[in-house]
Amino acid sequence: MNRVLFVDEDKNALDSLRVMLHPMRATWDMSFTPDGQEGLRMMEAGGPFDVVVTELRMPIMPGTKFLREVMTKYPLTVRFVLSGDLDDQNLSRAAAVAHQVLAKPCDAHRLREVITRVLSLKDRFDNRFLKETLLNIGSLPSVPVVYTEVMREIQSENSSMDKIGKLIQRDPGMSAKVLQIVNSAHMGLRHKISSITHACTMLGMQNIKAFVLFAELFASAEKGKLPKGFSLDLLWNHGLAVGGFAKRIAEAEDAPRNVMEDSYTAGLMHDIGLLILASQLPDKLVEVLNMKRSSPVTVWEAEKRVLGATHADIGGYLLDLWGLPDSIVGAITYHYYPSGRPESFHSPTSEDEVAGFDALTAVHVANFFCEGEEAKEHDLKPDIDAVYLERLGLSERVDRWYDVCFAST
Repeated sequence: MNRVLFVDEDKNALDSLRVMLHPMRATWDMSFTPDGQEGLRMMEAGGPFDVVVTELRMPIMPGTKFLREVMTKYPLTVRFVLSGDLDDQNLSRAAAVAHQVLAKPCDAHRLREVITRVLSLKDRFDNRFLKETLLNIGSLPSVPVVYTEVMREIQSENSSMDKIGKLIQRDPGMSAKVLQIVNSAHMGLRHKISSITHACTMLGMQNIKAFVLFAELFASAEKGKLPKGFSLDLLWNHGLAVGGFAKRIAEAEDAPRNVMEDSYTAGLMHDIGLLILASQLPDKLVEVLNMKRSSPVTVWEAEKRVLGATHADIGGYLLDLWGLPDSIVGAITYHYYPSGRPESFHSPTSEDEVAGFDALTAVHVANFFCEGEEAKEHDLKPDIDAVYLERLGLSERVDRWYDVCFAST
């Protein structure tokens, strides 16, 4: 049975959690404590919990300190903040140690949903070291030029959130972090947000400034670890190209606005797993690349042999852990082989999507187009999932999409 720990100094808050989560008692082994130190003692005595949920404001041990201890001692535990004190400073601190940040009041359905979702990820990978690495990522490295431009715009007398959003959406690391925070912290939303500009508007200028700075500090610390020959700029440019093509394809299909936004965002971040490998597991990435050079295998096959997962699996896992929308997670996880996507990742919300077209389709085809161009220089052999497109009745659209994408390049 999965073990879940709730920490809150407010006795009434703990009693409320007990009542609202009572229906889960047959599924979760739940514990409640008003003190983080007591929570740590419970883990020392009975073993780690699968999930911990804590308030920030606690006099004996603040929630951020408690989560940092959990992160160090129990790296496979998923960490949540559930707090009524999410000002700019607290939100920034929470984002550094929590996978998701939930605001009080949080209804029972929402709380059960997010905990159930992360528990479903527990057995996604067999590789314990890989899981520990992913569970302890707080941010992703950013392209320095984007950081500079964003800070310049923030400090400008005529700064606008629209301009800042457009700058941030050019960078996959910053985009992922912004979407993580806005989808975690702002309760009461009827739908998850996938638009970077919309997310920036909701977060506000001060939060954006803090998160951009946090991402750049992480990038600076990780620069020395990046494998020799690995280029953030090349990864960035590829993501920009795929995102741009994916949006053009969605526009050509007259897709709803949300599908166009999802297509761009997922296209931008589709290789975010490579960013994770390069910054967090550079030696493993080198091993993958060496195997690819010395054996007749694809990069994906080499990743499976070395890590037990592909970079698409890794990127999708992390963004799922962070609470991003299914449309983004599914498009990233299955962008190379969309036929492998389970139905649970696809919940159509419009007639266009029911007809078969969504962000995954746009990103898969856009990536195929971009890799086809890059193959001329890098001896790649990109492939398209013809079975998937045939099943959706979209095979005959590919030539038109190609013309749309390359018409102005």
